[in-house]
Amino acid sequence: MLAIIGLLALLLVASIGWFNAETKIHANKISYDNTYNWTEYFHGYEAYLDKRIYRAVMVTTSMTPTINVGDTLLWVEIENFAELRVGDIIIYKHPTLAGLDNIAHRIVEIVHSSEGYKFRTKGDNLLTPDQHLVPESNVRGLVIGVIYGKGRG
Repeated sequence: MLAIIGLLALLLVASIGWFNAETKIHANKISYDNTYNWTEYFHGYEAYLDKRIYRAVMVTTSMTPTINVGDTLLWVEIENFAELRVGDIIIYKHPTLAGLDNIAHRIVEIVHSSEGYKFRTKGDNLLTPDQHLVPESNVRGLVIGVIYGKGRG
């Protein structure tokens, strides 16, 4: 009987505390109208929130140690090639070898001509840039994230 009275007293105290906390005006309440500041914190990613995100698995060591064999790349299609920058990692079809698809390398040079954009790429683990420029028509997407496989840490 004493245990039941103790539990009821504890329940009453907890209820009063909860009610008191809910009815007080919080001077430090977080304002959610600061979307601009929140967006700046995630600068570079807000453009991808409404896009379909694709995935590809890395099958070579050309981007090691940034991306290892078995890591999953998250990428989105590119709508405006002018937004690509040196340092971005793109997924593309090889410009001269048919059937070599889903190559992931970093942009090291951007060439703009009347034919559109072309990109010089290089794997982080390779000593020299790729021999052929990649035309924008061969670019499948921009890598926006990596899900690292086993062995990281």
